[in-house]
Amino acid sequence: MRSKVLDQFKYVGSAGTAFDRTGFNSAIFVAIGGTSSTAIKVQHCDTSGGTYTDFATLVAAADAGSSTDVGVALDISGAKKYIKMTGATKASVILGDTIVDPTPAS
Repeated sequence: MRSKVLDQFKYVGSAGTAFDRTGFNSAIFVAIGGTSSTAIKVQHCDTSGGTYTDFATLVAAADAGSSTDVGVALDISGAKKYIKMTGATKASVILGDTIVDPTPAS
């Protein structure tokens, strides 16, 4: 049993950095800035150095640009072992396993 809600979250890195999502079922992706006509996406792969494929599109290419700012919470339970965000100038990812029992202790 976990003692703190904060034990259920992990900051993992920045744009383009692949990370192992093992043990986490959700993530918050925050992108600041992008490139015109380049979609901001979450991609996944079975191996850290393999070929990544699209898992989710956060911002469509037609809507992307230098002033793009977006934050999205995603269910990543169906993603492969490694995930990363592409297309953002600056980005952060926070992994979470938000399965929390909301029932107060008696």
